[in-house]
This record gives sequence, structure tokens and C-alpha cells, in this order.
Amino acid sequence: MEAKNEKQLSDARRRDGQSTVRQKEAVQNTGAPKKLIFRIVDSPMGIGKSSSLLTQVRYNVAYREDSFVESLKRTGFFNFLEHERFIIFVSTVKERDERFLRELKAKRPEQPPYNQSILELIRKGENIVTTQSLYGFFNEDTIRAFRQSKYPYTAYFDEIPPLFRDVVGSKQKKDGGAIARFGPADVLLMQQDGIVTKQGNRLVYNAQSEYDRHSSSHKVFDTVKNLSRNCNLYPYGEKDGRFTSIIAFLKRELFECFSRCWFFSYLTKDSMLSRYCAMNHIVMEYYHVEDGLIRRNPDGKYQESYPRGIERLVILEDERFNTDASLSKEWFKAARNGKNGEGLKKLQGCFRSAYTFMKQQGVRSNTFMFTTFTAYKNLLESDGRHFPTVKHFLPCNAKATNDYSNCTGVAYLCNRFFDVNCVNFLAQQAKEKNNPQLKFDNDNYALSELLQFIWRSNVRVADSGKPVYVWVPNSRMRRLLRNFQAKALEHLAREREEAAEQQADDTVAEQERALRRAERRKLRLAEGMANSVQCREESGMEEAAIVEGLRHPNDD
Repeated sequence: MEAKNEKQLSDARRRDGQSTVRQKEAVQNTGAPKKLIFRIVDSPMGIGKSSSLLTQVRYNVAYREDSFVESLKRTGFFNFLEHERFIIFVSTVKERDERFLRELKAKRPEQPPYNQSILELIRKGENIVTTQSLYGFFNEDTIRAFRQSKYPYTAYFDEIPPLFRDVVGSKQKKDGGAIARFGPADVLLMQQDGIVTKQGNRLVYNAQSEYDRHSSSHKVFDTVKNLSRNCNLYPYGEKDGRFTSIIAFLKRELFECFSRCWFFSYLTKDSMLSRYCAMNHIVMEYYHVEDGLIRRNPDGKYQESYPRGIERLVILEDERFNTDASLSKEWFKAARNGKNGEGLKKLQGCFRSAYTFMKQQGVRSNTFMFTTFTAYKNLLESDGRHFPTVKHFLPCNAKATNDYSNCTGVAYLCNRFFDVNCVNFLAQQAKEKNNPQLKFDNDNYALSELLQFIWRSNVRVADSGKPVYVWVPNSRMRRLLRNFQAKALEHLAREREEAAEQQADDTVAEQERALRRAERRKLRLAEGMANSVQCREESGMEEAAIVEGLRHPNDD
């Protein structure tokens, strides 16, 4: 059976390989973009997506040493087995070092600059585990290294990498970063000096511009130049016939250089990933985790699923815990600048009330976690008497950590929105191209981020029956969570009802089968008894005939 499965796997890889070759030839001959498929494992938090990733990689013999692969091919059962390699992108250094590298035979970039170190690993044909932050530095050099490698690399993304990268020239000033200092006037200057030029609906950095030929060691617009190395740049906004900002999305070529791309996440249907695929004509093929293994969905279509433990969430709805404040990033920024003072004071009071209530339910400081936007966490500073100190703070974008699985109290003090420039740009693209799939769903984004954070807590522990108290003071975020929980509970109730009906049907079917078996036994018994009587009758007749034959003629 194992040999048969391996042969099927080999045949599938051979077909994939032949398809890849044909696609490369088509690209070379026609200039058409390579057909790209994103294989998406969309399953809830706590179901074991990372474990299924490890299992798939660990038991794929194509990733083993060349000598081992060749020895398998010599058996005759693996004639079409190809030499392959993998690269896995994880969220944190800790996850990379303490989990993936311990369980897999793979390398990591060791020496800075790490974007150069990883080029050496690719040239040597190593299996690689690295972080998604390093993936953000991949560029044409990395693409070239993967394409020139003698091994086709499969990419595994444990969570979705940042596909939207930045906005150059936003009127909304960010809290930091190299792009933050650029405004619309800088974008206008780049156009006037020919630093960026339009090509179709995109922008390209002009390496022949006077600015680029300048010999200064520090160039103010080099950040934009570096951004163009791994991003497609799009013009956005308009004033006096000029665009006012630049939107940057990750280049499609950064995925095309892999033989296959796998993504492991949740609620991806209306996420930035689906918008990116619609923009770049990428096929989305859906999978799920079942019994620890990756299974393809029927026809590769998206299927709704809900996380285990959601019935244990207790959402704090009392008005004394909640506020009408928006709690957006802009709201906290204004509060830090001395505005929204009354709103901030009320929020702190709600924090005290919510935490006091949780303590009455058994939550303690070491089983409590909270979040807000990292830049403003000090606005919620406490001496620990009324509510926990910032030692119990966890960034609102935290993923892929189980360090807080003992927490039964969760506070989510922020209202999440995606970058407004990117959202408006996608809405404009959806209208211009008459493609509603390009329009971004902010509510789905906010819900996804909220669920990811909550599932860092004890709710992810499958064998725990403890209630998990969740305080979400913003009305929008609380509504999203409440509606999701109601929908999930309805789905779970329907599943239980269907399971009960199936069990009842199975019971009735089993009873009917038992009755049929009993009838067959009765029939066989009756037939046996009839045969026995007939045998006895025939035996009696034979005995009579024998006696009659033995009687002497004079006996009469």
C-alpha cells in the first residue's frame, strides 16, 4: 500500500513537473504570465495547521538527500520522483528556531546581511526555514537565485505574508518608518524629476534619471528605489493632472519563482490574499486540515469552518464595561496628543470594571492578556492595583504563539481598519475594472485579526472546559465577534443535529440489518429443520425397505 501511495505521489509530481516545463516554455515563447496557483489551507486556529505543514514536509521524500532519492528511484517504484527542496516562512524567530528547525532537517540564514546569506543557501540547494520579515527583503536577486537553482523550491507560508507593502505620499502621517517622511509634494517632485515614470497602469523607477546618476552616498528617494525592487508600484490620487501617492504591492514574480506555493491561514476568502489574487490573475485552490493531514476541498472550493472552543467565549456586554469611543488608531493618536481626554478616562474606568468582573470569575493577573495599538499601550499604564500592568500586554497583530494558552481573560482595546489608501485604491480598481472581487472587506479583516488574538488564549486548548472572558469595548468589534459566535454556534448546532440524525439513521439501518439477519437465520433454521425431517422420513423409508427385504418368504 505504501509503495502504491508513493507511486501515485511520484506520478502527481511528474505531471506537475511536466506542467511547469510547459508553462515556462509558454512564458518564454509568448511573454504571457505563468499560470500561478495558490494552494490555501484554510482552517481555524488551534486545528493544527502548522503541525500539518510539518507532517507534509517531513514525509515528502523528494526533499531528502539526493543519494536517498536516487536509491528510491533504483527500486523501480519511484521512477518519476524528482529532486525538490522546500522553503518555509514562519511568523517569528522563536517559532523558526524552537519548532521548525528542531523537527526538520533544514538550514536558516546565519550571517547578516541575511538577504545575502539566504542566496548562498539557495545556491547550495539547502532546505530552508526563515521568517516572513526576511521575505519582505526578497528582490530580483532572490528571484534569479530560485530560477537558476537546479532544485525546484516549494514555498510554505505559515500565515499570509504582507502583500500590500506601503503607501508613498499618504496624507496620513505614520508613526515611523522610512516612507513616513514622504508627502504628496515629494511624489510630485519624483514625477517632475523623472525618478518614477508611468508604464501602462503601473509606475517604474527610472534608473537613468539624473537623481539616480548622482554620486551622493545618501539619497533621500532610495527607499522608493528599494521598494521598486520587490513591489509593483501603482499611481493613486490626482491633482492638476498628476498622481499624489504611490501604492506598493508585492511583485507576482516573488511567487512565480517557486514550483508551488502553499499558504496556511484562516478566513482567507475575503482577505487581502483573495484581492491580491484577483489583481494578479492567480488561481486559489482550497484545502483543509483533517485528522492532522492536508485534504483538498471538493473541487478546490472555499468551505466555511469554525474554531473549536468558540462556545466557551463569554463576551462582556454590560454597558459599564463598554464605550462609544471609536478606539481607532487615529483616536488613540489624538488621545496621546491631549485630545479625547474624557474618552480615555472613561476607557480606563471601563478597564477597571471589566478586570474586576473577570477577577470575580477567577481570572488572575497571570491568566490575563490585553492589547491595543503598540504605539499607545502606555496610555493604559497601570500600577497593577486596578488593572494589570503592561507586562500583560501582547501586540494586537500577534500570531503563531502558544505562550498565552493559560489565559482565561482577554481584553481587546482597539478598532481595526486596513490602510485607508489601499482600501480606497482597491475600491477604485474594482469600479474601473468592473470587478467586485477587488473591493476590500474591512470587517472581514478586523474579525480575522480579533479572532487570531483571542485564540492565543486558553480557548485554543482542546481539552480545557474553562470559560474564557472576552472584553471588547468598541461596539463595532464586539458586534463582529458576537455575530461570528452566533453564526458558529448555529453551524455547530446544525452539525450536531445532522450527526444525531445520521446516528439515528445508522441505528435504524443497523436495526433493519439485524432484522434481516434474524430473518435469514430463521429461514436457514426452518430450511434445516425441513431438511432434517425429510432426511428422517427418507431414512425411515429406507429402513422399512431394508426390513422388508430381509424378511423370509415363509415368515408370512
